[in-house]
Amino acid sequence: MKRKSKLYRIVFFLVISLYFIYKLIYGLFIKPPDTEIVEYGSLSTERQYECLIIRNEMIVKSTGEGNIKYYVEEGEKVEKNYKICEIYTSDVSDKDREKIKELNDRIADIKSSKSNMFEIDIDKLNHDINMLIDDIRDARIQGDFEKIKKLKSTLENKINKKRRISGDKSFSGANLEKLHGEKERLEKKIKNSIMEINSPQSGIVSYHIDGYEEILTPYNLANIKYEFIKSIESNLNKLKYDKVIYDQPVFKITDNTAWYIVIITDLQDANTFNTESDIFIDFSDEKISGRVFDKIYDENKSFIIVRTNQYVNGFNKIRKLGLNIIKEQYEGLKINRDSIIEKEGQLGVYVLDINRKAVFKPIKVLGYNEDYAIIQNHFFDVKKGDSTKRIYTVKLYDEILRHGKKYREGDIIY
Repeated sequence: MKRKSKLYRIVFFLVISLYFIYKLIYGLFIKPPDTEIVEYGSLSTERQYECLIIRNEMIVKSTGEGNIKYYVEEGEKVEKNYKICEIYTSDVSDKDREKIKELNDRIADIKSSKSNMFEIDIDKLNHDINMLIDDIRDARIQGDFEKIKKLKSTLENKINKKRRISGDKSFSGANLEKLHGEKERLEKKIKNSIMEINSPQSGIVSYHIDGYEEILTPYNLANIKYEFIKSIESNLNKLKYDKVIYDQPVFKITDNTAWYIVIITDLQDANTFNTESDIFIDFSDEKISGRVFDKIYDENKSFIIVRTNQYVNGFNKIRKLGLNIIKEQYEGLKINRDSIIEKEGQLGVYVLDINRKAVFKPIKVLGYNEDYAIIQNHFFDVKKGDSTKRIYTVKLYDEILRHGKKYREGDIIY
């Protein structure tokens, strides 16, 4: 009995040992089937290119000399004829501005006196002035200096009022019409000294230029040469100053409704861009879309002209830079390319059913790169002649085999 019990223990430990040896060998030398759970994903074919920015922009220059005041910030969008800045010449003095204020006061006094139902009578003013003079004389005799002070203040106000209406402060007795004429003359003088500069078109305002604004334009796209592009140096010059002289650039306005990105590439790669096709341009923190407008060739170089109307922060100050260009972008079920096999001319993958049996499922590939493919989800339609056949394919969260060529349909996978 003891011998049998000992034998059973030996056999038990032998089986356990063999099992662990098998697992060790299997783990080291035999890899288990590689599968993946299908999920949604995206795929893009992108590459970095040297690019040139072309804009329709206009430099606006000063029409005079003097101090300048700006009303628009860098990068602000404005409409046509919007006031951007004012230039003040030295023809107008502070004395002229004070004289206008004084004219306004005198005109207001006269209008007030004429419209008042108790119209001020010059004779009454004269009577009040005489009475105040007598009161001051009496107060001086009595030695009441506090009263003298108050009476003098009242007297001065009465005299000034009389002078504004008919005395020397009315420009030698000028009537209301003459006062208006003098005021208009001074206002015209001030107005002529302020040069208002408005935007010649709608667009984005900038106070920086690089010197290529009148060379690199949409109208000169066909004349671009690679040797010239290589020589371009993106050095910005500031336009915003406290004072300007005649004909000095003061700002530029950039058309934001359409601008161009020139992608510099070789002749072979140019064939991967199709005219009128949409692509995406990655500006690091912003991604925009554009349409291939034209292709231009210069010796062994190609220029892909992309047109866009989308706004990018600071696009009106950028000239030459490297950009990631996304030619194609796909979304759908994302799988590894090594899962794809071909059976009787149909692409497909092996899907594991509930019994973990490999079942071939046809697929429709939407796009791919070296490692992954994007395929249609659930079903796709195939047209044969006048009829259309619906093909049911891989679904979200299906389990498929990697390295599909290693297996056959019907294999049981553990």
